[in-house]
Amino acid sequence: MSKEVKLDKSTMIVSETNKKGLITYVNDDFCNISGFTKDELIGKPHNMVRHHDMPKLAFKDLWSTVKVGKTWKGIVKNFCKNGDFYWVSATAFPVVK
Repeated sequence: MSKEVKLDKSTMIVSETNKKGLITYVNDDFCNISGFTKDELIGKPHNMVRHHDMPKLAFKDLWSTVKVGKTWKGIVKNFCKNGDFYWVSATAFPVVK
């Protein structure tokens, strides 16, 4: 049975993806909460941590918002490597380099 992992207020999960949705960066908090190592995450699709309860439409909205240069905000349920889950208040925005 999976259980919810509660995040404390000092936790700041950060990840970056490329235009194809492949993870290019994760911080230590992301790894500590999810249970995945950086090596397991980098280069993989970000949806590998998406919980099956999350509607695909939410991420369609996220990508369509970011692709037009706007910021997307929403509540996202992700799963941990061990099957547990956690909720994040997510903000996604395009980065122009």
